[in-house]
Amino acid sequence: MANGKKESLLKEIKESIPGYLLVLPTLLVFIVFLYIPFFNAVRISLYKYKGYGALTNFVGLKNYISVLNDKHFYEAFLNTFRLIGCDLIFSITIGFFLAYVMFKGIRLKGFFNTALFIPYLISMVVVGCIWKIIYDPTIGPLNQLLQTIGLGNLAKPWLSQRGTALPSIIITWIWRTIPFNMLICYANIMTLSKDYLEAADIDGAKAWQKLRYIILPHMVPTFVTLGMLTVTNDLRAFDLVWVMTQGGPGGASDVMTSYVYSEAFVSQKFGTATAASIIMMVVMIGITVILQLAKGGFENGKKA
Repeated sequence: MANGKKESLLKEIKESIPGYLLVLPTLLVFIVFLYIPFFNAVRISLYKYKGYGALTNFVGLKNYISVLNDKHFYEAFLNTFRLIGCDLIFSITIGFFLAYVMFKGIRLKGFFNTALFIPYLISMVVVGCIWKIIYDPTIGPLNQLLQTIGLGNLAKPWLSQRGTALPSIIITWIWRTIPFNMLICYANIMTLSKDYLEAADIDGAKAWQKLRYIILPHMVPTFVTLGMLTVTNDLRAFDLVWVMTQGGPGGASDVMTSYVYSEAFVSQKFGTATAASIIMMVVMIGITVILQLAKGGFENGKKA
């Protein structure tokens, strides 16, 4: 009996060897490019470090305490979640609306589908440069348009004022992310069985009733997935912010990534910058886990 179990175990191990060999390269890539840098970052966060030389000045958790006592950190933290909140509400909503319009059918649908997706194909740096020109207080089309239609009193240096710098960036960010959300929503709506819609037509359901009771429930898992992608993507926002304002004026448009960059490469406080990035990573993982649990709970409830 014992010999039979032993032979069975050896057989399972032999059968698993090809699988382990296939997984090994990926595991090595993760170890080299993810786990080793992560543990090295944790080590750096415990030192006072300027980015060069050996790690000699051990300070323990002082870098974390310094970050958590920095009001600029909390401002960047809140700005990041303002960006996420606006992106979740407006980008996904507008993206779904455009996808629904495409699904309903309009003339030149192929042209509009391509034209609306173009902003997502443009590099984020190029997008930042374009919108920086649009917001320019002297030659920018936005201020010139306001003056042309008699609203010149609303013209202002959009990226140079604390009250308008972050909203201007958020508008640009949403403009850039709408096409992706539209494409995903459109692809998911197209998977909806026409039998449901035909049955609703036979029952005399109106367009808004089909939208509310058939299409929107069908789209809920997609919305949750888009929410997860939005949160993880927005937490890594950097290039657009840095191109347009570099976090200014006075940190009013800083997000977490630009705060970390400034601490590391401008102030040369690599220890505190690494501590801030680890805090951000923990927050990101926490939010992702919560969204995954929410998605799993919804899917289990739907199956039940």
